[in-house]
Amino acid sequence: MIEQLTMAAEKRGLTVKPVAPAILLFCQRPDYSDLTPQDRAIAEKMFNGLSQLVVLRPDRETPTPEGAPPPLAWYWWWRGDRGADGATDEMERLANGDDIEAAADRVANVLRVDSLTG
Repeated sequence: MIEQLTMAAEKRGLTVKPVAPAILLFCQRPDYSDLTPQDRAIAEKMFNGLSQLVVLRPDRETPTPEGAPPPLAWYWWWRGDRGADGATDEMERLANGDDIEAAADRVANVLRVDSLTG
């Protein structure tokens, strides 16, 4: 499923980097090709795109039939505050683990970077 989602996201123009087993970092870089090299260098320093962690894990919302492996789901993963009181990570269900196209569409939509020069 990891490889399938990676390929589907790349078809939508995203860059995908595996961070750990079942954890992917999706990135959408803006297109600065219509800028002069000097303006592009400045723009890239100011804003080089959006990114989001997504994790594949057992589905917390779907009951598991007795004796069956738990179904998997994709979750948005927001890394929380890493202060002295510990981590406050948050996860929100994105899509069923086997619904690759829906997961890729949703990630691409959230990370969409419209033209900043137009």
